[in-house]
Order: sequence, then C-alpha cells, then structure tokens
Amino acid sequence: MRKKTIAFLLVAIVFTSCSMMNKTSRNKDQKDIKNDQNTQKFDYAFHEANKQLMLGKYNDAASFFIMCIELNNESAASYYQLANIAIRKEDYKAAMQFARAATKIDPKNSWYQLLLAALYQKNGFPQKSIDIYRDLVKASPENIELYYDLASAVALTGKSKDAIDIYNEIEQKIGISEEVILEKEKIYLLMGEAEKSQNELQKLINAFPDEPRYYGILAESYVSNKQFDKALETYNKLLEFDPKNGLAHFSLADYYRITKDFDKSFEHLKIAFSSSEVTVDIKVQMLVSFISVSASDPILKEQAYTLLNILLETHPNDPKAHTMYADYLVRDGEYKQAKEQLQLVVKTEKDKYLIWEQLLYVESELGEYQAMYDESKEALEYFPNQAMLYLFNGIASLELKKYNQSIESLKSGLDLTAKNVQLKNQFLIYLGDAYNRLQDHKNSDETFDKVLELDPENKFVLNNYSYYLSLRSEKLDKAAKMSKKCVDLDPENSTYLDTYAWVLYKKNEFNEAKKYMQKAIQNGGEKSAVIIEHYGDILYKLGEVDLALEQWKKAIGIGKGSEYLEKKVKEGKLFE
Repeated sequence: MRKKTIAFLLVAIVFTSCSMMNKTSRNKDQKDIKNDQNTQKFDYAFHEANKQLMLGKYNDAASFFIMCIELNNESAASYYQLANIAIRKEDYKAAMQFARAATKIDPKNSWYQLLLAALYQKNGFPQKSIDIYRDLVKASPENIELYYDLASAVALTGKSKDAIDIYNEIEQKIGISEEVILEKEKIYLLMGEAEKSQNELQKLINAFPDEPRYYGILAESYVSNKQFDKALETYNKLLEFDPKNGLAHFSLADYYRITKDFDKSFEHLKIAFSSSEVTVDIKVQMLVSFISVSASDPILKEQAYTLLNILLETHPNDPKAHTMYADYLVRDGEYKQAKEQLQLVVKTEKDKYLIWEQLLYVESELGEYQAMYDESKEALEYFPNQAMLYLFNGIASLELKKYNQSIESLKSGLDLTAKNVQLKNQFLIYLGDAYNRLQDHKNSDETFDKVLELDPENKFVLNNYSYYLSLRSEKLDKAAKMSKKCVDLDPENSTYLDTYAWVLYKKNEFNEAKKYMQKAIQNGGEKSAVIIEHYGDILYKLGEVDLALEQWKKAIGIGKGSEYLEKKVKEGKLFE
C-alpha cells in the first residue's frame, strides 16, 4: 500500500516548504500582535527558532517556538513546527496536539492538515485521518496526490471496496498506471479475489505490452493460485519477445520446481545464472538457500557447483561470487581451493572482516601456519580490535615456535574477549601451552588453573595439564585427579586413557597403569606408536621384559615414538 509516513512528511513538508510557510504564517501572526515591542521579540524568537531547527538543535528550536506562542498564542506556524519537533522525538501524541492547534488557528493551510491526518493515523484515529483527506480532496480535486493519500488511509481501515473505488477514480483521471494497478491488485489479493487481481494485471499488460515485469508478476500470481497452465503460457509470452530475460528464467525455474520437473528447472537456472542482467546478489541469495539442502544430495551438490562455475564465469571480478564459491568449498572440506578463492577476495576487499576470519580458519585447517601468521598480521592492521585475529596469530606463532610472539598476541586478544567465556578459554588454553613450551611452568600452571575455574570439565585442559605435570613428575596427585576426571567424562578416548595410565605409571602404580593402558589400546590406541611404547614401559616395570620388548618393536613399526624408543629396542631395557 502507498503510505505517507511521518518521516516522509517531515522531509516533504518541513524542508521543501518550511521557509515559504513560515514567511506567510509569520506575516499573519504579526497582525495579531498589538505591541511593537512584542512584534520585535516575536520576530527575533521566530527567526532563532528556525535557525536552530535548520542546525538540527531541536530542543533549542522548541524553546524559541514556545516563546513565540507565549508572545502570540495564535501563531499557527509555531505550533506546526513544535509538532514536527515532537515527531523527531517520537512523541506522536504531543505532535498530534500541536498539529491540531495549528489547524484550528489556520484551517485552510493544507500542510497543517496533511500533517494532522498522518498523526491521526499514527495515533490510532484512522477515521479522523480519512475525514481530513476527504475535505482536502473536495478543496483541491485536481491534486491527484490527495486521492492516493485518501485511498491508502481508507485501505488501512479495511474498507477495501471503498479504497478500490477511489483508485478507480484516480484511474479515470490519469489513465492506466502501474502504481494504481498494483495497489488494486494487492487489495484484491487481501480480499481473496485472485481473478480480479489477475484482471488488473492483465489490464496493465494490455496497456504496456513491452514491459516484461508485468508478465512475470501475472505469471507468479497464476503459480501461487496453482493455475500452472496459465502461468506457463504467460512465461512463454514473456520469453517470446525477451528470450534472455534472466529474471523470467529464474521464475520459470521456480515454476518447474513447484511442478516437480526438476531437469527443466535446472536448465532455466543455468540460463538465469548466465544472464549479466540478473544481479550477483540475486544469484548469491539463491545459492545461500541451496547450500544446506545440497550438502547431502550428490545430484544437487553437482548442480550447485555447476551454478557456481557459471556465476564465476559471468561475474569473474565480483568478490561476492568468489566468497560464495568459498563457502561451498569450506562446507565440503575443499580447503585448498577455498583458500585460493578467499585470497582473491582479500586482495581487493581488505575491509571485509569475515572474509579474513574465514581465510584464517581455512589455513588453520590446512596447517599452513606461515600463511596464517602473515595474513593474521595483515588483517590486524585493518581490524586491531578483533579478538579472533589475535587468536589465529597466537596459534600460528605457537606452531612456528615463536613462543614469545604467541604469548604477546594471545595476551592482547585476551583483553578483547569481554564476557565471552568460551572465547576467553580458547585464549587461555593456547597461552598456557605457549608458557609450557617455554618451560615457564609457573605461568603455564596458573593459566590452566584459570581455565578450569571457568570450565571445570574442559577435557582438553584436564588431559594436557595432567600430562605436562606427569612429564615433570610434579603434583602427581593433582594430575591423577584431573586425568581420572577426564577419563570419566570420556571413558572410550584412547588419548585420555593413555594419559591417565601414564600418570599412574609416574606414581609407580603399575598394575593400575597396565589396566588403563590396555583399555586405551582396545579403544584405538593400537595405531599410536606413543601409546604402544608406553605400554611397553609399563610391562617392563612389571618385570615382563620380553613382552615389553615386543611392544617397543611394534611401536617402531607404527611410527615415531620417544627419542629413546630405538635405544630401548636395541639394548632391550628401559630408558627414561
């Protein structure tokens, strides 16, 4: 529906007509001022009020307009401007009172009447609004805009037939127009009279047969009413004189999807994606809706990539096309290709934070820590207040053995995590790891303790912290308690079982250590050289030397163990 909003009235009335109205109203107001001194005061106050109004100092302007009214309570223009200021403060009830006062003083001023009509609508008095518009139409029957206002106000009260009559009256005056037809079409749809709605659209097509949009609107109306034959006929008419109309092909694709002819639907989608007339935004929006449904369907996935390739061919330099392609590649774990697409985007779109974040995520998945380090540093130049960039830089520095740089980045980002406990924990975990690699055990332990204060069941920290303590043979009771809690939380995780067994080993509780190490092996640990070597160490301590040697040999066959593994096998005894 066509609506004149309060904001629109402010722009249209205040700034385009303000000076003219103020001049004429001020002259009228001055006639009512008996005292020359008051006249001068009024002129000064009125001038200052409008000056402050144009400067956007609305409180000051209101004070001066109130002064004007105190000097002359018949100043309609002052009431009117106070109404406008109240609207800016969203005090619509006060605005209505001011506008009503202005119209009472100067009832022939159409600007005042228009504002009051809009405020009556805003405050829930639609009939009073309609009455004003009817009076204005009678006074200025040549002003078509007033008919539009009246029709809109009537339609909002639910008097649909009356609104249609007014739009028909407009049509008689100006002829067939898109605005009138589309308003009537909407009203007929609200009335549930689809045929009358379609008849209006057909009138529009008859009047403007070369405008393709109207065919599309009519066809969509037929589709929504399941009149598929008529819809197809209308689409075909459109394509007869505009065969490359991309939007029409989009609509046809949707039509064939609804009628379950999926092959034809896809054919029209390909044509639509090839059209340079269809914006990349429309195509990307379609692919966004397609990303989840195509994830588990091989046919739909293949079609999605076909459309993505067409998108890149049609819009090779548009960052949105490359970003959309990257989203699909990330979804499917194709990180190398995703990285290439995202790097193309950040070359030109350096101010798009989410692109940087996704690129760094992809590089972390690829384990490309040098690229992750370099690009996180560059991203921080543009977004120095984004915590995640410090996290990525801290992780990359850690993996590149730049431990001091890692600590610096992680501490900087930690200050930006605010109340995000989960993110804060991520920073603390890596910070604790960085301290540990520098053998700064005091800071490392304190940092891990902070994590467990915030998240007592954090399995990653419970496991790693207890393992680090076992390697140092320190606080073994605390290590055992943490590691056992971790195992209780995830009793089939071979890594956690191995850690607990190793802590028990360090506590010289070899039988218990053997029991948990066997559980680790039963739950996938047989593929880990470290776990099998640990098992051999435990067996050796229990006096089962031959079995220990057998496990150490098995560990060598699996992969890399400790620095002593080969020596253990060679000499047949334990080295620690």
